[in-house]
Amino acid sequence: MLLSVIRVVLGFAVACFAAAVTMVLFVLTPSEIVSLPPDVASDRIGRGMQLAQAVAVQVALFSAPFFIVAAGLGEALRNRNWTYYVVAALVIAGFAFLAQLSTERTGQSTILNNYALIAFLTSGFVSGLCYWMVSGRRAGGRRVDGSDTSSRRVHPRSAPTPSAVDVSEAPDGQKA
Repeated sequence: MLLSVIRVVLGFAVACFAAAVTMVLFVLTPSEIVSLPPDVASDRIGRGMQLAQAVAVQVALFSAPFFIVAAGLGEALRNRNWTYYVVAALVIAGFAFLAQLSTERTGQSTILNNYALIAFLTSGFVSGLCYWMVSGRRAGGRRVDGSDTSSRRVHPRSAPTPSAVDVSEAPDGQKA
């Protein structure tokens, strides 16, 4: 149980930092960094990482209540599907976008544009995928029967067919 909690908290921390770095990359674009002289670029990257740390804290504070519900459901239902965690993170990112939009005053330049929406949704996608990679794919711990199906799944088409049965066996199970 304690290991599951540690796994979930670590996944949340990684997801928050991944979302923050993604947001910062929408502000400080890679093409902008490449076009700068090396000494200026290293300074900008350092400032970008500081900004990402501050943004990660804000992401964590906003998303924690939503995350507790989504991760709790995922763990309880032993949902190991990456799409569940990505969709949950996209919904949380959508709420974050709407929360930011609601703080604007009348007459103020608006955040309601495609670039901001894409930045929020992309950070949600990245954070959901990172959470799944760190924690979500092991949701619910080991199965009750002791099997762990997260690492090996059999596709229905790859299951043995009746024609693939060893015909050298006699009906009573003895080799012919």
